[in-house]
Amino acid sequence: MIAGLKPRITDRLNAAYRIYGWMVKTKITVSVEKAVVDNAKLALLKKRRTLSDFIENSLHSLSTSEILDDLCKELNLHCGYVSGEDVERNRPDLVRKADSETEVKKMRHGRISHLS
Repeated sequence: MIAGLKPRITDRLNAAYRIYGWMVKTKITVSVEKAVVDNAKLALLKKRRTLSDFIENSLHSLSTSEILDDLCKELNLHCGYVSGEDVERNRPDLVRKADSETEVKKMRHGRISHLS
């Protein structure tokens, strides 16, 4: 910092983060249809999650996705990023124990044959 200049708020926040090691939360304002927000809150309530946590995790996913995309481009690889929500959505719906055990055996066999 140049002598005599007042430090910017971001400089002070960054310094506080380095000194105390805590994450600084910030409020954001977004405009979304009320029905969309109400439906999202209801769906998240069933999963015992908050809208704020969901949005924060989504923003983390975006930054993670960008990092992975850049890495794949640098290594000349064709990559695709699968989110946690995609994994949950694509899981088989297994009701009975026998079905789940059979499905797990198939998955393990597929992984083992892939490694061979």
